[in-house]
Amino acid sequence: MGMMGLLRRFFRPRKHPRFYASKGTFVVVRCHTSSGKEIKRIQLLDISEGGCAFVYNGTREELEEAGFLGLIAGDDPQFDRVDFVTASDNPIPEKYNSSGWLRRRGVNFKWLGMFDRKRLQEFIAQNSIGRIP
Repeated sequence: MGMMGLLRRFFRPRKHPRFYASKGTFVVVRCHTSSGKEIKRIQLLDISEGGCAFVYNGTREELEEAGFLGLIAGDDPQFDRVDFVTASDNPIPEKYNSSGWLRRRGVNFKWLGMFDRKRLQEFIAQNSIGRIP
């Protein structure tokens, strides 16, 4: 993490703690492909009450900037629809990404009601493997 990252963390700490997602925890997103719209199931990297992050194979234009996504644990859908906006979408550096097509996207969840927030807290507790420092 560079100096700017340290300064950001110091002056603007995260509102919600982030957690590493366990293997088999996925986000479901809608993609634009040459054959039309397609649904993709993508492994989650991390999640918090405020949003989540995942790595996908493709171009930025293939995924919508805002919309809805689903959350799945194994084959069990937990959330059919979580509205989001994209916070970041950056290419993975070449030393970790030989194909050049991998990107990391971070999304912020839009407003969740009290019932959905409680369900999200339970989802995080059941499908995470530890807090990110």
